[in-house]
Amino acid sequence: MQVTLGKVTNRLSATDFGKLGLWMLFGLLAAALAMFFGLLAVTASPILVGMAAGLVVGIFLLMKPDVLILLILLLGLAMGAFVSMLGPQFSKITWAVSILGFVLLGLSLFNLALPGRSKAQPAFIWFALAFLGVVLTSTLAQWYSSGEVIAGVKRMFQGYGLIFAFAALALSTRQIGRFKKLLLAIALIQLPFALYEFFFLVALRGGLDSSSATTDVVAGTFGANLEGGSPNSVMAVFLIITLGFLFARWKEKLLTTKLMVLLALPMLAVFFLGEVKVLFVLIPVAFLVLLKRDIPRRPGFFVLMSLFALFFITLLGYLYSVFIIQQPVDEIVRDTLSYNVQDRGHGLYYLNRLTVLEFWWQRQGLHDPVSFVFGHGLGSAFSAPSLVPGHIARNWPMYGIDLTAASSLLWDTGVLGFGLFVVMLLAAWQTCSVLLRETRESAVIADATAIQAAIAMFGAFLFYNNSMVSYPSMQIILASVLGYLAYLYRQHRLAAH
Repeated sequence: MQVTLGKVTNRLSATDFGKLGLWMLFGLLAAALAMFFGLLAVTASPILVGMAAGLVVGIFLLMKPDVLILLILLLGLAMGAFVSMLGPQFSKITWAVSILGFVLLGLSLFNLALPGRSKAQPAFIWFALAFLGVVLTSTLAQWYSSGEVIAGVKRMFQGYGLIFAFAALALSTRQIGRFKKLLLAIALIQLPFALYEFFFLVALRGGLDSSSATTDVVAGTFGANLEGGSPNSVMAVFLIITLGFLFARWKEKLLTTKLMVLLALPMLAVFFLGEVKVLFVLIPVAFLVLLKRDIPRRPGFFVLMSLFALFFITLLGYLYSVFIIQQPVDEIVRDTLSYNVQDRGHGLYYLNRLTVLEFWWQRQGLHDPVSFVFGHGLGSAFSAPSLVPGHIARNWPMYGIDLTAASSLLWDTGVLGFGLFVVMLLAAWQTCSVLLRETRESAVIADATAIQAAIAMFGAFLFYNNSMVSYPSMQIILASVLGYLAYLYRQHRLAAH
């Protein structure tokens, strides 16, 4: 009996299409895994061997996904300092951590495809899945070289397993509590590591009197690089997010003032040990989001907290000006603007955070519609001078076309990938709004408010640097926040039914 395509399509529900898409994506990952082991057999690369070791360990932990998540959080957020102490020859250890993330990603997508697991999922989970599928398909279709593709996929998706793990796996409240305690502990140990870096590593780079920015080596457990470029901004955003959760819970009377101060002081102290100018953007952004619900309800409290924040930022700016940067404030402002939004390049690059977007429009634009929409494939715009740059970045050496996450996404994934990424963040913000509107649980209100503050900072980071699409630690932070939001939303929806 002949059956038309239209009749078959009519019988398929939206859920069936979603499951079909998940299985197709799972098939793509399996194919990529097969190619990876084929490449390992041919090249015997130390990097690939490390990845394979991580894969073997990850497979053994498939029956204990909570332990796998704990390992990813611990190694991804606290291992950087130890790797930097061991030396550059051990830097490839992070590939093993990344492969654990891909093992978790495969497990989570498989669970998401199971009957019933797709129910009560927030919209941003499907946008994240669409981003993953579209970008992987586009990259594989434009395959340039095995090294570029593998490195590009690793940098982009190494933390995404956490998003889908929190959304799809059957994690208990007790297990979620363990993850929270671990993240708080990692935030608290930033101070001793930062003190070591300030008193010992800064001196190795020339001390505070040196003309170079020596204090950017203060990056806590996220890894100190004596040659410059330490991820101190990633440490800063992690601490601000943690402080945001504590502050939101204190506002909802879930934390005493004494405990709040006791936990917050070690984190705040870290900000005075190194030069992280992005704090002057992130702190006001986070603070306004955390207090937005108090403006109409408790204007006096909002004013009081705003004055405290203003005092803290002023004190931080004064200490930066006098002791760390050792320049007048007006000169610091002029210098900062010159390599951010004016004609001066950022660091050793010709482009800065504004001109990198103008350059993409001038050189990419609409003259190549396919690349404009889909990009050139993951890894194509990677331009780190110490590693092998992507094939597009090689056209403009020392331009730094991947300086920010926004420019990286535009070159690698096109306006389609960039748009899906932005829509994912916007949908996550809307999910928080739904929780804040519908729930009466103080803990959920506090956490949803803190997550909105984190999402606002992620939005700022899109145009600040490329850490959200390249650094394992920043990827883990982003994925943990969004994953936890998916968990909160699913628990709320299931409880309502």
